[in-house]
Amino acid sequence: MDVVHYGLGPIGLAVAALVAERPWLRSVGAVDVRPELVGRALGELAGRPEIGGPPVEERYGGGRADVALHCTGSSLERVAPQILELVAGGLNVVSTTEELSYPWDAHPALAAEVDAAARRAGVTVLGTGVNPGYAMDYLALALSAVAQRVDRVVVHRVQDAGTRRLPLQRKVGAGMELAAFRAAVGEGRVGHVGLAESAHSLARAFGWRLTELREAIEPLTAETTMPMAEGVIEPGQVVGLHQTAEGVAGGRQVIWLTLDLAIGIGLSRDSVRLHGVPDLELEAPNGVPGDLATAAIVVNAIPRVVAAPAGLAVMSDLAPPTPGPPPG
Repeated sequence: MDVVHYGLGPIGLAVAALVAERPWLRSVGAVDVRPELVGRALGELAGRPEIGGPPVEERYGGGRADVALHCTGSSLERVAPQILELVAGGLNVVSTTEELSYPWDAHPALAAEVDAAARRAGVTVLGTGVNPGYAMDYLALALSAVAQRVDRVVVHRVQDAGTRRLPLQRKVGAGMELAAFRAAVGEGRVGHVGLAESAHSLARAFGWRLTELREAIEPLTAETTMPMAEGVIEPGQVVGLHQTAEGVAGGRQVIWLTLDLAIGIGLSRDSVRLHGVPDLELEAPNGVPGDLATAAIVVNAIPRVVAAPAGLAVMSDLAPPTPGPPPG
């Protein structure tokens, strides 16, 4: 399958490096707006100089390909023109845009536009990643395969942001003063994007109609001086966040999602609990590694997306992605 890479930040390059390891995939295009990247070989940028790869272009120039791997931003409003351009070019799209993982509630008009464009072009669009897309939604759905009934979903994800890329550390407010953090949260500049999308995805899969969805973000602060990707964090400054989402249906809490993402928080871990018949619990003591897992699920989803019906899909529409080649 021929692949176009759209967006070559840390995740985009990790995706490109993984594509280079799959003999059934071939990189035929690369797009990034940064002038310092334009003209350079994709293989060199991805740490695989031996494969060469296509030169980076500033704009998508069209051309034959099966799928575009889109890794540029979290906001669907900002990236929708990029998605629509790729769809118009006849490409299936796998995107790491968090708001695309389940856009029907927050952005119904854009979701309908992307869905209609994909259907006209006969291609499929999917938003996925480790979170949203797997750790706090799809994993619970997989666990529910052996449940007779699910009444409530509780997911808790803990990640040490000190092991993650600089853009993510900035997104959780690391190094900020408390007042600046709270102001940034209010302006939407700080906070994990995707918890609401995970909640709506779970509600859709389990047949719950949410009457309320409440989100909250609180800062976690440093007790001692701590290093971060750019400089140090002083005592009292923010190291990350504690974020929750509560879904209510018919006056009853059916979804409770908790994300603790901070530098120096300790051992990463993931837990999924399903309350129902029977009660089920899944623990990942060392957690699902964020950046590695995001690159993996994007690449692993390619065969599922190419084979899926045309339109805008969500992860619950697909069979579990795997690292193997496409069937046949």
